[in-house]
Amino acid sequence: MIKQRELTVNQTLAEIKRLNEHIQGLQESLVLRAQLQEVTELQYNALVQLAKEGIEFLQSCRAGDIVTAEWIARRDDLVERAQKLIQDAP
Repeated sequence: MIKQRELTVNQTLAEIKRLNEHIQGLQESLVLRAQLQEVTELQYNALVQLAKEGIEFLQSCRAGDIVTAEWIARRDDLVERAQKLIQDAP
């Protein structure tokens, strides 16, 4: 990089423009990362909640229990929610 005192006015302006563009890119990157982190956190929290509900549901099941329509509906709801949360996972 050229020393500041050796730059012409036009060179200084060009350098300021280049640095501002770099700063703008960094700002956009930070915003994008924050947005992705927010989405990831929301998905994680939803998955944790679903896991807790699934565990609670499974713990309530006992040998000899009658499988009712409500039981099937609850199971189907948990499965559907899980599939939605992991549909884009590799």
